[in-house]
Amino acid sequence: MKQEIRRIKPWIRWTAALLALALIFIIGAQSWTAVTISVQENNAAQTYLAEQTDYVNASQVQRLRTKLQTLTQPVILEDYYRLAETHIAAEEYEEALACIGQCLELYRSEYGESLQADLLLKKGCLLTILGRADEAETVMEQVVKVVPDLADAYLVLAQLHAAGGEIQALAADLESYLDLQADAADMRLLLAQVYLAQGQTDAALEHAVLLYANGGAPDTDVAGLFTGLGLSRLQMEDVAGAFELFTTALSLDDTIDSLCYYAGLCCLLLERYDEAVDYYSRSIQQQSSVQLSCYGRGAAELMRNEPNMEQAAEDLIFAAEYDGADADPTINSQAENLLNTLTQSNKTTE
Repeated sequence: MKQEIRRIKPWIRWTAALLALALIFIIGAQSWTAVTISVQENNAAQTYLAEQTDYVNASQVQRLRTKLQTLTQPVILEDYYRLAETHIAAEEYEEALACIGQCLELYRSEYGESLQADLLLKKGCLLTILGRADEAETVMEQVVKVVPDLADAYLVLAQLHAAGGEIQALAADLESYLDLQADAADMRLLLAQVYLAQGQTDAALEHAVLLYANGGAPDTDVAGLFTGLGLSRLQMEDVAGAFELFTTALSLDDTIDSLCYYAGLCCLLLERYDEAVDYYSRSIQQQSSVQLSCYGRGAAELMRNEPNMEQAAEDLIFAAEYDGADADPTINSQAENLLNTLTQSNKTTE
């Protein structure tokens, strides 16, 4: 019987390699969805206007005083600036843009670059909110030339490039932002997700390692990132590298769908059969990828020095007969073929 097990071992490994691709594209698609949602939810233009407009953050008394000051005909830059603030607070963005335009016309170099940058950044934010992306991008490029260390400008550029599907430009914007705000874990997570979605796994891993070491981002999100990186390594047939990434993900969150299954698959391919059985068992307990996990556990059980043939047969029968909503006919067939091989081996032994 042990001779027969050794004979079928290459066939099982080949089958396991095919299984490795079964869910990769599903999880990859989920990762890209997370990137898209993150970009949509982080409206950098509105955030900047809300945080950097005094009128928006003023008390009722302060707002009343400002409102009284704007009742007269605006003449100087300060008048138009105060009026722009009241329009921003009222979400009257066209009117606010006109006032900021007046401010820029009245601006003189002796007022300082910081004021110029603030005016241009507000103009860029307003154009972004109004959907005038090309004009907004031109203005934001001016901002970073005037004050290259203004982090908020890179976030607004990132929003514009994300909306336009310019992923490489988005990544460059986020890199520039992180050069200035290294502790911004949410943006580092987003950048790592962008790199992963683009297949730039080395760059994604660099940021993932920093997130793992420094914290600041939700464990589940970072675990998902390491899971995606592990799947990428598995596609490249770097099984040992994939397993290391999967175990890192498991240390953060062991409930991610199919993660224990993939860790078990790596162990199976690395001929670490006892560990493979353990990971597959965890996956089955979590009701995650049940058919795949039972099939994998059955195959791994057969490879152990002292296999539990009854358990292996039970797992393979389950995988062969599984008819749940996520049933894979290919796995049904492969499990049945392996069972037939075992049956024939038993007859030969007898």
